[in-house]
Amino acid sequence: MSDSEPATTRLPSRRRLLQTATACTLPWPPLIDTVDPGKVVAERYCALEQEQRRLYTAWSDVESWLHRHRNWPRLTEAEQAAVPEAAQFRVIEDQLDAIDKQYDAVLPLLKSTSATTRDGLFARLDALLWFLNPHDNEDAYPLLQSCQDDLKRLWR
Repeated sequence: MSDSEPATTRLPSRRRLLQTATACTLPWPPLIDTVDPGKVVAERYCALEQEQRRLYTAWSDVESWLHRHRNWPRLTEAEQAAVPEAAQFRVIEDQLDAIDKQYDAVLPLLKSTSATTRDGLFARLDALLWFLNPHDNEDAYPLLQSCQDDLKRLWR
């Protein structure tokens, strides 16, 4: 088209208008480089909880083994210290101490860091469910879990 020819304007087709309107109503996809800080903190908290519970189970397993195979409760402290398998307690205890220090850093962030995505909200709810003891919160725990399930069903 030369500079001397008039430019013609063409209106978009009805189909194109409908496609554009539909696209505008769809949720925006998350940006690849965007990180939800609430999700990151909540997932870290959940990982600490999971590792702590794994370590408590390992402690219990070692203790049960010592009861069965070394008559652990009847040994004196000096005799217990001489049992080679008892060294596992120290390793587990050191790991639990490290987790406690990480909790000190993560827990305030968990309380104050908001989610910016649905996944972040679900991660924060997961953290809350890890935080609550189901036996101490017999009414609140299942209600919160049910609400989380409802949100997942409605939002996904």
